[in-house]
Amino acid sequence: MSLPIIIRIARCDFKMTFKDRSVIIWTFLMPLAFIAIFGFAFRERSSSQVRAKLTIENSDVGFLSVELIEALRKENLNIVDSLSEGESAVRTLVIPEGFTESLLKRERVTLVLRRDPGSNLEAGEAVSVSIFKGLIRVISGLVELEGNALEQGSERFRLSDNTLSGSLWNLVRGNEAGIESLHVELDSLQAREQLVKVEASLAGRASRPPPGGFQSSVPGNMVTFVLMAMLFGGIGITAERTGGILRRFGISPVDRSEVVAGKLLARMMVAGLQIAFLLVVGRALFGIDLGKSPAALIVLMIAFAFCTGAFSIMFGSFFRDPDQVAGFAIITTLAMAALGGCWWPIEIVSRPFQIIAFCLPTGWAIHGIHRIISFGHGFDAIAANIAVLVAFGLAFVAAASKKLRWTI
Repeated sequence: MSLPIIIRIARCDFKMTFKDRSVIIWTFLMPLAFIAIFGFAFRERSSSQVRAKLTIENSDVGFLSVELIEALRKENLNIVDSLSEGESAVRTLVIPEGFTESLLKRERVTLVLRRDPGSNLEAGEAVSVSIFKGLIRVISGLVELEGNALEQGSERFRLSDNTLSGSLWNLVRGNEAGIESLHVELDSLQAREQLVKVEASLAGRASRPPPGGFQSSVPGNMVTFVLMAMLFGGIGITAERTGGILRRFGISPVDRSEVVAGKLLARMMVAGLQIAFLLVVGRALFGIDLGKSPAALIVLMIAFAFCTGAFSIMFGSFFRDPDQVAGFAIITTLAMAALGGCWWPIEIVSRPFQIIAFCLPTGWAIHGIHRIISFGHGFDAIAANIAVLVAFGLAFVAAASKKLRWTI
């Protein structure tokens, strides 16, 4: 093959690509619009920023309901004391009458959490956990108060042969000063520094949280729109066949492999320019992290550009009508992007769909990108991704070389 001929074909194809203004729109502007929409819609929020609403309906007049409400205020909840006119409660905790007396008597008591059918399920689960934590704080305080009462040797409350007789309620019943004393002691127990603290973090090398917001939107839409731009580039191949342009190559001394290589190089140049633009804008405008190994990211993107460029030539060689290419390009892009994990984390789908993702170039591309930019890996973690993308590209080149004809 002659390198000057390949470069000449590539340069001509590259210039022809950007003569159409719609190409510029779909290559550079539309990806930015989709990145912004998906990035803001699914932006990451830390657990401290997410505060679920909880309205409390308290029918109890004792001090333990007050202690429970104060314990809930220490959780990451937005406690709604009163609703404005016309406002309905998203979720409501109902504290029944006699709550304090039942706990002091060591009797079962039922709390009811009412939820609006349209409320967020995840927030509802967070509220349930917070309620359990608040109850544990209150009950553990009562257990300590019972221990103190046992040490004092009260006749109304004692332990004999592992059997507890009496209750705190028997100890303070009818004694307002005793009830107030319990309240003060429990307050002091709740106010002290926690003896046990629980910290949660990701184990092993996954030291970063799963990607979300723009960190997920930029790579996902980049892979989607690079693939779409390449498949729309197949229109040019079909148009050149129907218009007789490729027939001229057939009567020239240019070899078929030189034509394929030149057009592949042109498409790699377009894809490379698009990828570089979206990554730079993603870093500068949307603040995404590009990882600790730029070289690995560059090599991975070259492999992806090679794969999609080859796919574009093969794709265009399958059709006789340029109008058919556009419709099939959209369907193919959307299917490969969705199944490949460009629109949502592939970890959340079932095992069969995870297998399907790694049968597609998009799955290997987005998996490799996130390993670099979202989880801080390098070449060693994406070697397989690069090899598979190159293998896909070689297979597409072989198919394109065999299928491409100078005429329809």
